Amino acid sequence: MTQALHPATDRIEPFPVPPPSCWERLARLAPHRLGAVEAILAPAPHALPPGMVGLGIDLQRLHALAHDLVPALVPQALQRASASRQLGHLGGRLCAEAAMAAVNGRRIGIAIGEAGAPRWPADLVGSISHTRGGAWACAGPRSTWSMVGIDSERIADADGTRSIVELCCTIEERRRWFPQAPDPLLATLLFSAKESVYKAIHPTVRRFVEFDEVELVALDFGRGALRLQPVAGGPLATRFDSFALTAVVAGDQVHTALVVAA
Repeated sequence: MTQALHPATDRIEPFPVPPPSCWERLARLAPHRLGAVEAILAPAPHALPPGMVGLGIDLQRLHALAHDLVPALVPQALQRASASRQLGHLGGRLCAEAAMAAVNGRRIGIAIGEAGAPRWPADLVGSISHTRGGAWACAGPRSTWSMVGIDSERIADADGTRSIVELCCTIEERRRWFPQAPDPLLATLLFSAKESVYKAIHPTVRRFVEFDEVELVALDFGRGALRLQPVAGGPLATRFDSFALTAVVAGDQVHTALVVAA
């Protein structure tokens, strides 16, 4: 069973004044495009519990509808970023604000926090992920959920698989899960699961978490269930017990989620 927080040691940093909503800015710049952009929102493929709203958007379709507006819709901190980075950020924020509205009726801008992590309103928890082709976000009430992290990845090629096994796995993971030729799907699931864990716990630990601080200890492909736990003796071992995640394989992508009840 996943255990959330140890109140004596865990802190949640204060929430900043939110920036303008992406939907509000889009409405000011091109109100005639609002309906078309809303129409390409779709349910997120992640396996999420009831009450946690997940939405996604196809970035190619978003580019076709609003490529000329993207620089005006992303924050100043991203003005020098690549066009693909700006588009992914915008897609993720549009999904996040729409998911937020489905939960509490408000589309509020989401600030950029430490290490680029999104800063959600005080009454919500949420997470954002994107690949080159799509962006996804989920949101739920903080009164119900204490932590959430989602991630999406394209299944790694041979070089990417080797990199994951060499750089992102503990010695025990390499011994247990990759004793011979690494499997691309398993390697991608492991990587994505760790990313979901890191996103979920970042507001609590407030630091960069290394890949060797948590490891995969159980996997049920049929149920789409994974369990990770902090490495024994590591810095997370005194704060968390284990993390129960869901996984969905859709085409050439995997989608993982960690949602912890309050």
